[in-house]
Amino acid sequence: MGGRAHQAPGAAVLAVALLLAAPPAGAAVEEFSACADCPPMVVVPAGSFIMGDNKGHSAAERPTVSIRFPRPFALGRTEVTFDQWQLCVDAGACRGGQDDHEWGRGKRPVINVTWADARAYAAWIGKKSGLACRLPSESEWEYAARAGTTTGFWWGDTPGGDKANCRDCLGKEPPYGSKPVGSFAANPWGLYDMNGNVWEWVEDCWTPDHVTPAPADTATCGERVTKGGSWYYFSAMSRASARAKMDSRVWSYNIGIRVLCEIK
Repeated sequence: MGGRAHQAPGAAVLAVALLLAAPPAGAAVEEFSACADCPPMVVVPAGSFIMGDNKGHSAAERPTVSIRFPRPFALGRTEVTFDQWQLCVDAGACRGGQDDHEWGRGKRPVINVTWADARAYAAWIGKKSGLACRLPSESEWEYAARAGTTTGFWWGDTPGGDKANCRDCLGKEPPYGSKPVGSFAANPWGLYDMNGNVWEWVEDCWTPDHVTPAPADTATCGERVTKGGSWYYFSAMSRASARAKMDSRVWSYNIGIRVLCEIK
């Protein structure tokens, strides 16, 4: 599993070195299928990146740290949809009854799921596929969202241009609620909606910054990290480095799921 690394000296030199080590942003997208009923996935290549943002944003995004992933992993091409979630409910492995707030189900991201719900879905995918499947770590998530780039969003630092579903991303009167997954362009590694639409649960316990150690008993910590921002929040929270603290028992019309499967 990806994790935090020590902050390294010589940030400018290190940034250049890590960019050279990372796969190019325009690399061909490799699709991955874990099983017939599993959500479509893409292969996130091995490589290195700088996690976080030291440029005056939230203290929770600082300090920047260098992270390396020696092996690729597979990550859901989109957020888990209501249709994909329902298969798990029908199998008796996931809790049903999630409200769609009358926005529609189908290909919209499943919402109103707790952290435990998200883990149950990932475990079901793992059982069906025979792979080790789980929620991504925070560093794995950010690495995949950046897709070889170093800006706030994979397309740059400006949030507009109809590239994501957030409060100030779609004009003065954006639509209220989630949008069907894949409604906007994918990032260079073939991943959709890593910025906006709904927050996504990750595995990690919440810490106030990138160097404070996580609680010793990570299985029972009550506060978890969510990433990606949502339709309800302003674009600052949809940047790759943005992070939010959430009680793991919470379910909300703002929070959904994306699954990682470990591959060799």
